[in-house]
Amino acid sequence: MNLSRLKPCGEINYPLLSFCNDIKKLPVPEGEVLVPVFLNHVSCGLFGISEDNVESYQSLDERFVKNKTSTFLFKADGNSMEPSIFKGDLLLVDRSIEYFHNRICVLSYEGQLICKRAIKLENGILLQSDNQSGHKDILISNNESIEIWGVVVSRHGEIT
Repeated sequence: MNLSRLKPCGEINYPLLSFCNDIKKLPVPEGEVLVPVFLNHVSCGLFGISEDNVESYQSLDERFVKNKTSTFLFKADGNSMEPSIFKGDLLLVDRSIEYFHNRICVLSYEGQLICKRAIKLENGILLQSDNQSGHKDILISNNESIEIWGVVVSRHGEIT
């Protein structure tokens, strides 16, 4: 796939958004919004995104959610993004953000949903782990298929 044909995150036709309208029916305290929490972990493993993969909904203060129909939570798995992201952290991901260069993103690549730093290059995209110990960079050339699913806007985990 030619990278010039990739759609920015905000323009991806995504069937999951249709059921997000149903969350308006759930009771939410004033000043908060509900964000889907997916039961699948991002980092490795096969992943098909559907309503069946929503584990629960998390109420968040609306000040932290810029676009409620494009914001989701995922649980981090593995150590490839340490020290930025740790196993078990909840990642707040916004699909409406189009600028991804040098940002931590959730990406769909080779049937997997992974979390890596995406660096835009002239000849493609470099997927890089923040933890370079034992984690190789992945170069996605212009003719390979990749979908930038969303940008990680915050992480929520334990302070150690």
